Amino acid sequence: MIIKTDQSEIQNFLSDAANYRGTCSAVYFPDNEKEIIEILRTANEKKCPVTVAGNGTGLTGARVPEGGIVISTEKLNNIIEINKNEKFAIIEPGVILRNFVTKVEELLLYYPPDPTELDCFIGANVATNASGSKTFKYGSTRNFVDELDLILPTGKKIELKRGTLLADNLDLTLQTVGGDEIKLKLPDYRMPDTKNTAGYYSKQNMDAIDLFIGSEGTLGIITRIKLRLINKPKKILSCVVFFENEERALEFVTEVIDRSYKTRKGQLLDIDAVGVEYFDERALKFLAEDYPNIPLSSKAAIWVEQEIYSEDEDVIFSRWLDLIEKSGGGRNNTWYAFNDSDREKYKNFRHAISIKINEFITRKKLIKVGTDIAVPKQNFNDFYYYSKK
Repeated sequence: MIIKTDQSEIQNFLSDAANYRGTCSAVYFPDNEKEIIEILRTANEKKCPVTVAGNGTGLTGARVPEGGIVISTEKLNNIIEINKNEKFAIIEPGVILRNFVTKVEELLLYYPPDPTELDCFIGANVATNASGSKTFKYGSTRNFVDELDLILPTGKKIELKRGTLLADNLDLTLQTVGGDEIKLKLPDYRMPDTKNTAGYYSKQNMDAIDLFIGSEGTLGIITRIKLRLINKPKKILSCVVFFENEERALEFVTEVIDRSYKTRKGQLLDIDAVGVEYFDERALKFLAEDYPNIPLSSKAAIWVEQEIYSEDEDVIFSRWLDLIEKSGGGRNNTWYAFNDSDREKYKNFRHAISIKINEFITRKKLIKVGTDIAVPKQNFNDFYYYSKK
């Protein structure tokens, strides 16, 4: 295990992508679970604050320490198993999402969670219950986590498997690997129906594993993760649609969402978007230097993707063409991805706005703490215009 105390060597751990800064006395780089247990036991005895560090790609200051020590998970980066037949993977928390997705797709499997930053650690994705562009269809990371091994702040280990340990109403009893029982009273509040990662996940009779997913590393350090995988789609249809009228763009979004929900309920062969992303006029102008082919008259743009699992690619593509023209997008104002190379360009376009903002605030020596806001879909347009105003 490496321990660094020289401040000149640990500066990368005192900030994140938001340029939010903190302090700590040392950064620990454990090689294995046993070393994490030793660090936490000692820190617990000394009442020393501990901050768990992922890869520093966050924008909320979550991994930035406020004193105490930092435990980096970067050396726990093994992909232990990818099981093609049973469609699961077992990994350590420091595995980088981009590398994992590449290996999974080589086996014609698919891991849907798609946070904006692909160089993040998957352990951090679990700790924050990260989502991303595919949330519209697949939800957040939580939906793909089947097992977790965690080390509690005391140094005790627990192993959780989805479906095997449920709360009794709001009473939950955890058992450590050594046989100790930990009795908890879960918070009594109603979780919003819409996407939500604020606060600890809590519901009556909930699965114990869900308490730790999204807990931001405050309840323990993840050392092993079992993830559920699905079959890789035959193809992914991707496009960016530009609009000269913002209201028409928002109407397009509403129709895409409504038709996607209907398709999922009725098993129809129709539009079923994986993700729908909106760019306003200012975002497009901000990107124009890097993407000079953005139509000059654009007031908004929508990036959409749909997976193709069947042989009816032409039918689905024609449905998208019809909707785009009906909504005022127009074939000449739309970028279509006809191969993986084009799709990767549009995916980069979707990610570029966040990357450019981070570069801008770094250059200007600004601090930006960013997070997401979620509202029920029927309130989206009103909320959008209210926020803009």
